[in-house]
Amino acid sequence: MKYRSAKLTNAEGKMWHIGLDENDCGKHFILPADPGRCEMVAKYFDEAKLVAISRGNPTYTGTYHGVPLSIMCTGMGAMAVSIAVEELKHLGVKTMIRMGTAGSLQPNLPSDAFVIATGAIRGEGASKEYIPLEYPAVADVDVVSALRQACLEYGVKPYLGIVRSHDSFYMESPGAHEGYLERVKVWEDAGALAVENESSALFTVASLLGGIRAGTILMCGDYLGNNYGSMSTSNKDDYAKKVELMSKITLRAIEIIDGLEDLKDLRDH
Repeated sequence: MKYRSAKLTNAEGKMWHIGLDENDCGKHFILPADPGRCEMVAKYFDEAKLVAISRGNPTYTGTYHGVPLSIMCTGMGAMAVSIAVEELKHLGVKTMIRMGTAGSLQPNLPSDAFVIATGAIRGEGASKEYIPLEYPAVADVDVVSALRQACLEYGVKPYLGIVRSHDSFYMESPGAHEGYLERVKVWEDAGALAVENESSALFTVASLLGGIRAGTILMCGDYLGNNYGSMSTSNKDDYAKKVELMSKITLRAIEIIDGLEDLKDLRDH
């Protein structure tokens, strides 16, 4: 099987779901799941233009220190992310970094820690439509390295490791039904750092399509075992400041990545 989807466009020639064409895109994309986070990050661009709002999801495009980039909300979940990766691939995008929040699975992970995912447990269903679970969901090493370097430059200690991606918020998240701790204990015992919803699909689909550097940085809340039924990231008083810091780290990482040669797909001839 060749991983080459059809390029589906609307009557205006824009990609079917994300509403963009090549003229709307930077080379590098930041991909939050929360639409409100797009404007929060875009204000740090040298210049930013709202180029589309498709299905309620905004995209801003501009530059950061002269580097062409965009920020686009994918919406929540693995299927939404897989669609975004497919359509951005058709537009020639080379870097995709998820910037989001997550629940901590480790009691010794500090509250509000920044986690850089090196890989993800494929607990969601979208990536299974592409390839069996034996195929790993691994972040691009250059993105991991750039995010780590950027964290250190900003005086932040990052935590690198595996995260768990899944589909059902109300089964493995704050506010979950009874039995949550029992369900996630296997992943906690295995050393997974956090639980979220998108990274495994991002890593898997980007790798299968080829030529894309994909990675994830997450702001974690408190250890979920101590906060059953409560939210612990966006409800905090310092949430905006933490997003500001994560935004600057991600932008700096993209600046580092832009200095690298584009990733090559050895399947291309």
